[in-house]
Amino acid sequence: MNPNVPNTPQQDNDEVDLIRLLNYFKNGIKSVFRKLWKIIEAFIQFIILLKKNWILVIGLTVLGALYALLLRPILENKQSKTYEMIVQSNPVSNLELYAFSSEINNQDSSNSDVNAEGISLAKSLGITNMKVEAVERSEDVVNNYFNQIEVASLRGDQTDTLYYKAFEINNHKSKMDKSDFAFQKVRLKVNKDIPSSEIQEKLLNYLNNSPGIKLEQEAKLQVLTNYEYQMKRNVENIDSLLVSKAVSSKNAGPAGSDQLLVNTASRGTVEGDLLRYSEVFNRKLYSTQKMIASYQKGVNIISNIRAINEKSVVGNPILKYSLLGFGLALIIVLLLRFNKYLNRYEQQNNI
Repeated sequence: MNPNVPNTPQQDNDEVDLIRLLNYFKNGIKSVFRKLWKIIEAFIQFIILLKKNWILVIGLTVLGALYALLLRPILENKQSKTYEMIVQSNPVSNLELYAFSSEINNQDSSNSDVNAEGISLAKSLGITNMKVEAVERSEDVVNNYFNQIEVASLRGDQTDTLYYKAFEINNHKSKMDKSDFAFQKVRLKVNKDIPSSEIQEKLLNYLNNSPGIKLEQEAKLQVLTNYEYQMKRNVENIDSLLVSKAVSSKNAGPAGSDQLLVNTASRGTVEGDLLRYSEVFNRKLYSTQKMIASYQKGVNIISNIRAINEKSVVGNPILKYSLLGFGLALIIVLLLRFNKYLNRYEQQNNI
């Protein structure tokens, strides 16, 4: 084979492959534009359909606007207001708060007499709807994460096991319930002319004196108070031992040996061991007292109740009801179109 002769078949194959690739892209672009044109054609047909029924479409749209402008202010209760407040509570109180909200929202159902006292309170205050929403703070996620470890330590579990090493804080938030967050936003719809301060006072009084909350709080507080007493005893005993050791060293040892060294050099001594245990007990005492304070509080106000303007997706009522009228007109037009299709199908198949 002569090396000077050009390899024309190979070049022809490369050119064919390039042409095929260009044709592939060209056909793909054409296909995209054809699909776009079909969408545009469908939109044009839809506009034509509305044009044929313009009297119905414009009429219902105008009726919606007139309802919002004239009839809605007359028909709706002028005393209806929306209030909002932010409360802080422990998980036990939060569970009762969410349960009470569910009872209020379902108070007209057949099982509304499950909590007669709560339903009676809601009716007396004119509360027709109650929504509770957790205020998700990073601080609460961290506190709840470490509370799991602290509660485990109260049960005597070791906190340096493989379980707690794998208990990552990044995944902890996804496992938390809404009731685990300390701050809760409460939104109320009220249809009576009652002072907001009275609504707040009676609502908090009911929640904080609920039998479920009181019993659970008393049980938790009894356990935590006993544990707090033991931690205080341990700290006091260590302090007494340290004082006794210091006095003993002062009376028996040479001059200058009565000083109690609190540094790294004392870690191998009895004093160093006692100081380390004292630090551990003080940390546990702090955690226990923090949990006691949480269960003693119940439901507390962070932001006082105040009236708000409830926002919707479409804020302007005229625009909102005009769109509702337009939507109703679209449904009627599509139903009429579907009815014509059924009639045509019936004639073609002689049904």
